[in-house]
Amino acid sequence: MTGEFDFSSYIHLVDFLGACFGENTEVVLHSFEDMNHSVIAIHNGHISGRKIGAPLTKFALSKLKDKGKEGPPYYLNYLGMSENNISLRSSSFFILDKQGNPRGMLCINTDVTKYQQAAELLQKLAFMPSTYSEEKENNNSIEVFQATYEEVIQGIINDVTQSAGVAVERLTVDEKVEIVKRLNDEKFFLIKGAVSQVSDMLGVSEATVYRYLSNINKKMKNGE
Repeated sequence: MTGEFDFSSYIHLVDFLGACFGENTEVVLHSFEDMNHSVIAIHNGHISGRKIGAPLTKFALSKLKDKGKEGPPYYLNYLGMSENNISLRSSSFFILDKQGNPRGMLCINTDVTKYQQAAELLQKLAFMPSTYSEEKENNNSIEVFQATYEEVIQGIINDVTQSAGVAVERLTVDEKVEIVKRLNDEKFFLIKGAVSQVSDMLGVSEATVYRYLSNINKKMKNGE
């Protein structure tokens, strides 16, 4: 490598990228002319704790042997570490001269701590009980929110018949009894007017619903 390399356009790029990415991202420009004082421009140096005149990193030194000739002259999304042991998402681009010799490096380091904290918060907000899968499988103890009584009843009809949109005329007596039992288990009949709603939905009389309930309650008392 001979002659001094012109980094002026890259220095402007450092400020441009730094302003684009915001305060959580550091943009650093290295010159390989002086490895012990390689940083010649930096934006948001508080991320890594470096300033102009800081030395070249061990990572850059280890990659210099590639000289940008083994694959593209950049490395994306590898783990970096600040002087305060904060994990950084880092990417580096080697600046080559016309002969393909590395003259410098542009690095972008993002402090992802806040994003990780946000992800942890979202996981907590999205928390489901550890038994959710089992309860969903067994259809037990899961609160389902419906807008109307009709939707509640129809939901149980769908569960009992294992099919959505089954016509009332196709329901067997046993299915109707099971539907009433399920509604009774869920204390649905404590709601005023529930018997009338159920009789209309099942296409039976209110007296029939009461008869179903009476038989269900007798079986419960007898432990059946």
